[in-house]
Amino acid sequence: MSATTHAPDTETRTTTAPTAPASPSGDRRPPARTATRSAAPWRIVAAREIQVKLTNRGFLVSTFVTLALIVGAIGLQLFLADSMGKITVAVVDQRSGQVAALGEKLARQSDQDVTLSVRQESSADAVRETVRSGEAEAGLLYENSRWTLLGDTGQNDVAATWIGAAVQQSALAANAQDAGTSVAALSKGAQLHHTVLSTDKAPEGAVKMTAYFFGFLFYLASVLLGSALATSVVEEKQNRIVELIASSVPLRALLVGKIVGSTLLALAQMTLFCAVGAVGLLATGETAILTDVVGGMGWFLVFYVVGIAVLACLYAAAGALATRSEDVQATTTPVNAITAVVFIVGIAASGGMREILSFIPLTSTVTMPARVLAGEVTWWEPAVALALSLAAAAAVVTLSSRVYRRALLQTDRKLSFGQALKLGD
Repeated sequence: MSATTHAPDTETRTTTAPTAPASPSGDRRPPARTATRSAAPWRIVAAREIQVKLTNRGFLVSTFVTLALIVGAIGLQLFLADSMGKITVAVVDQRSGQVAALGEKLARQSDQDVTLSVRQESSADAVRETVRSGEAEAGLLYENSRWTLLGDTGQNDVAATWIGAAVQQSALAANAQDAGTSVAALSKGAQLHHTVLSTDKAPEGAVKMTAYFFGFLFYLASVLLGSALATSVVEEKQNRIVELIASSVPLRALLVGKIVGSTLLALAQMTLFCAVGAVGLLATGETAILTDVVGGMGWFLVFYVVGIAVLACLYAAAGALATRSEDVQATTTPVNAITAVVFIVGIAASGGMREILSFIPLTSTVTMPARVLAGEVTWWEPAVALALSLAAAAAVVTLSSRVYRRALLQTDRKLSFGQALKLGD
């Protein structure tokens, strides 16, 4: 038997250097770098995060549910405006019908879309029965030298306002005729004229409505996207997939990619919701409100992006602290509480308190754009508030990324925020 030995195949492969493909002219060219190798790792992670979320049923359902709520609120507003503006008034005699017609005329003169349809009945009892049965929203009777407006379970405010005004004008005309004068002479100097002093400021009602709208969407997006982000982090940790990812992608790049992906998705959601809301305002004829609030939308979106990025980092750190999916609720509770406080305080604050909160990071996400919309700020205040938010965001991101890196590979135990900070990188 021959004792000849052969070199291992591995040695043969290692001694053979790969050669670049030759060009037609015979030159050797280095292989081109692939797109994956040349791309920044955080971009790959962000793209994957966006792709996963766009195919996630929970994310899609929450987006469509929110859109349905916005469309439903707009539809409800249209329905209520239409139903409240069309009122059937049951009457007995012609005089009551004339008073109802005068009430509609007065409403139209005040640019109110109110229609008072008269329903003639044979008797006062028939009028009462018509109102009880719901066939008429109100009934108008003139009995014992006085007017009575009937309602079933409550008073119809629209009918009470304009029929009441019509009754007063009719009585004034009758009394003027008895006194040998005219209504114009009796009402001389009784007109009240309205003048808006700050025409460059949005009405307070529009400011509150817009602040509530953006505050609610900020809270909703933070909780939904943040919880999903924390869950994905702990699932990668629980399945030990993160150990494989960490061997090829720096943990800092992994965190940045997740934050960027979540923030871009939140911004896309907010833009979509704003577009639907703007279309809804146009559909309801509220062009004046849209004109008032459109100037502040840009500031809302800018502060919104900063706030979402900060909360996304906190949620990622909270997810890294957990070891199982069941622990996510406990580790994310403090972040959820912060988000709820920002929403509640942001929409409830007013006056001096809103001014103070507009410079505090996170709470400024809602309060500073609301002050811009209300015309309460000078040019430098939003810039200072944004600079403070960015500085706080940098500090929070640095601290949270440290917790994220130190806790992510601790797959065998649940950590607190302080314990994670004490660990080494």
